[in-house]
Amino acid sequence: MKDRDIKVPKALQKDVVFFGLKAKYVEKATKGVVVCLVIGLICSTFMPGWIAGVGSFGLAGGFVSLMLYYSKAYGDNGFVKKQVDKKLPDEVKGYINKKNLLIWNGK
Repeated sequence: MKDRDIKVPKALQKDVVFFGLKAKYVEKATKGVVVCLVIGLICSTFMPGWIAGVGSFGLAGGFVSLMLYYSKAYGDNGFVKKQVDKKLPDEVKGYINKKNLLIWNGK
């Protein structure tokens, strides 16, 4: 069993930070920039290329700055938590006949 143990160096347990973005935001920022640039390439077929380029780079820069804001304001899991909070219901409706519930006598 000792032959199968692998020692993990302590350096791997440190937080990953890339230009101020924490690990989960780096992935989302990369995907957002790629999508913005593809949208710019598609728009360049309908309008002049420099307008589409400025628009796509501006949109990509805005997306990266939004991810920087979420990274600094909410920490590692803030963006994910914010997405989950939007999906939670505001209220829970339950239809239970309260006459049949047990009553706890704290004696």
